Amino acid sequence: MYRLRVLGGFALEGQGGTVIPRLPQRRAEAVLAMLAVCGDVGCTRERLIAMLWPESDEAHSRHGLRDALHAIRHALGKDAVVSVGDVLRLDPSAIQSDVHEFGQALKAGRRGDAVRAYGGPLLDGFHVDGAVEYERWLDGERSRLARECSEALVQLAHEAEAAGARTEAAGWWARAVEQDPLNSHFVLQHVRALAAMRDRANAIKVADEHARRLRDELDLDQDEAVLDKIQRVRRGELITPPELMAEPALLAARPPRPGRAVDPLSGRPDPPGLPAREREQYRVLRWILWVAGIAAIAVVAAALRSCAA
Repeated sequence: MYRLRVLGGFALEGQGGTVIPRLPQRRAEAVLAMLAVCGDVGCTRERLIAMLWPESDEAHSRHGLRDALHAIRHALGKDAVVSVGDVLRLDPSAIQSDVHEFGQALKAGRRGDAVRAYGGPLLDGFHVDGAVEYERWLDGERSRLARECSEALVQLAHEAEAAGARTEAAGWWARAVEQDPLNSHFVLQHVRALAAMRDRANAIKVADEHARRLRDELDLDQDEAVLDKIQRVRRGELITPPELMAEPALLAARPPRPGRAVDPLSGRPDPPGLPAREREQYRVLRWILWVAGIAAIAVVAAALRSCAA
């Protein structure tokens, strides 16, 4: 039995947690990860080919997929990938994955198990050269899984509060903030939960850290509604959970929607749908143009001074 971890990165483990060496092909790992995310539904060969070999002709792309499947079966056993017609899926008796455990736990209502299975963003740091569609699929699935984890954490926090378990609730809100650190609503819920435990010092510390992060990463100030409630906490007042429900203004300081990453230099959102590698190239190009513009202005200014002299 092998275990595949794709939440938080990519890793293969054998029995006893022994780390398995990386597969010889990055696309073989990409196929393995995609099949894990697709779960019991599986994925067609045509879709895998379109995602990972978009620029190859049919013969070469099918050959590439065969090579990737051969690498997977050679490393993990011939039954690791099951083929039913044109559909491929992982055999759960041969390979278990954290993303499958996450999805199954959510379906069964075991939110605690789900968030414990969630080890971080899907395939964090994973990139496949020349596979733009795969990168777009990855961005979408990464956002979906992160959102589902956040929703589970919110439900766990509300359930703990309803049961009077304040410490547990504060812990779940802390996890929600860790999951989405720029979400002012989550931060304020965490601040409120800490204040309810009479831990006003840490509540204020969390609020100040959030304000600093907004300034440093997005060049934004906190929303007025958030500031008002933070000031109430500083004065020692308690905020009740209903006061934080259904307040759209509390989300005003969130970053752009998934897929619209923000350039830390300019603070402007990147064009939608760009994979990570192309997003960095776009930012470098924008920076070069900005520097070139400044240099051109300097040259013109120097020329004007020379003429005036």
